[in-house]
Amino acid sequence: MAAIDCLDLAQFDPSRARAEAVSARMRGRLADSLGYIVEQAAGRIPVPSNAMAGFLDRLRSGPISPLAFGTYCDLVLALDADALGEAAELLREIVRTPNAPAELRILELADPDTDTDANRYRRLVDTDETQPFTILPPKPEGAAAMRRLLAQAFALLDAGNPDLAAEVRTLLKEIVLASGSDDPNAVQFEGVSSFLLWGGVVLEVRAYKTALEAVQALAHESGHNLLFGLCCHGPLHTNGDAERYSSPLRIDPRPMDGIIHAAYVSARMHQSVQRLLEADVLDAAQTQEAREAVVANAKRFAMGMETVDRHARLTPLGKAVMADARAYMARYL
Repeated sequence: MAAIDCLDLAQFDPSRARAEAVSARMRGRLADSLGYIVEQAAGRIPVPSNAMAGFLDRLRSGPISPLAFGTYCDLVLALDADALGEAAELLREIVRTPNAPAELRILELADPDTDTDANRYRRLVDTDETQPFTILPPKPEGAAAMRRLLAQAFALLDAGNPDLAAEVRTLLKEIVLASGSDDPNAVQFEGVSSFLLWGGVVLEVRAYKTALEAVQALAHESGHNLLFGLCCHGPLHTNGDAERYSSPLRIDPRPMDGIIHAAYVSARMHQSVQRLLEADVLDAAQTQEAREAVVANAKRFAMGMETVDRHARLTPLGKAVMADARAYMARYL
């Protein structure tokens, strides 16, 4: 852990090295917790010991599918409910979890009613009981269009913001394409990340129309995953879960954790576009769109930080994270 602690993980500028450190930290925590569970479960449930030892070696040595984190969450719930048969099957499922491929995977959500992985994604990203939303497989044409936008977004980042491109590819292992409800009165989503599926994000294929919108989606959702990873040893704040505040990215009042995340990812979205402007890799239409985007993201950041400054009880980690984001945004406010 010393190699990780010596890095400035709270820095705002994107960094592949920082992302690799956060990834190693998250995988190490998961491996430690699984090792403890296996030790405590001895004699109570059958444990595939050899297979688990091999999985833990793989987990510590390199990236793993986000579903490993999700299956672990289901395992903890099963053990808490004393559902030992289910827990034994989940342990067997965990050891079968594949390593993440070298390239970021982009896949379409399967039918959650019949596919175990899709069902896990649906359950573990839709965790707010006050604002449940529908998550469905996308239509083929929508998925194809979103794949094209993501390819264009990565091409722009590779040309004009390669540090962010590298960090996104390191933090994210799966982008799952999905659709929300067709009911205009239903709760909708554009993109969603979950600590319970670390390294994975779900994008609504109909929510993005341009490559620059896709660039900001990548910056936004990878930013959530980054903060989740930074918080694996402690929170950003000590506010109560029941406290609610106005959010710059949501119409419904959010807990302080949501406000801090919203402010942080707004700054990250700003930087993702600002660096493309500075690199002069955008055409005329994209340049105009980018100029409008940085203004909008600066306003969202300012709105979020006003709430954070008034109401947040930041931990030392939270202060360091937000101070560096504020230092970046200061020149644009």
